[in-house]
Amino acid sequence: MRFKKKIILLALLILTITGCTNLNSLDLDTLVDTLLEQDSNLTNTVFDGYKYYVPKGLRLIEKNEYNASFKDEYNNTYYLYIDVISYYNKENVEYKVNNKAYFSKKLNYDNKKGYLEITKIEDTEAYFIEFMYNYGKIEAFVSENEIDCAIINMSSILKSLEFNRTVLESIIGNNVLNYKEDTYDVTKPKGSTATKDTYLEYEEKYGIYEGYGDNNKQEDKIELNEN
Repeated sequence: MRFKKKIILLALLILTITGCTNLNSLDLDTLVDTLLEQDSNLTNTVFDGYKYYVPKGLRLIEKNEYNASFKDEYNNTYYLYIDVISYYNKENVEYKVNNKAYFSKKLNYDNKKGYLEITKIEDTEAYFIEFMYNYGKIEAFVSENEIDCAIINMSSILKSLEFNRTVLESIIGNNVLNYKEDTYDVTKPKGSTATKDTYLEYEEKYGIYEGYGDNNKQEDKIELNEN
């Protein structure tokens, strides 16, 4: 197992230099373990109350409240949702492994919890990825040979998430109930309900997550300085 992880770490080192196009298919279970067990203190994207690292090959295309969307080098769209309410309330993630999914795994590393579920969309070549971890969730439709790259990109963002509780307290502390009423249920997987129509209409109808509304809207800022 340690040898496998060393090979994956070498692949990840190559990834940072060459991008996902040179990444061969890897064992998903080992890949996820290796990615999330590694310490990360990288940050290059900062907003009010939280920050994270966006890896090479991803570009931010839209930001709205606690939602963001990115494009990867395959032109896939990643939808990111930051669940500041669950963080604020220190809520736990409940997830039951889905044996019918293409891949399903409950996550718990360094007291950070979540799940990864990948569902094959019938009658298409698409796979729906739901990656919930560390009070963030990313969703995307990708082809099978793009799954590893997507998991690496998603892991880089989610495991690097850091929250500033003091700032979040000033933004939502007095309005938790109002925010909670409009919150998207980020912890509930919906892969089993993803269909061909969902895939074909995803970007047009789904778009960015509809989050907390306009209450206490803050001016966002991005700082592109790596630690």
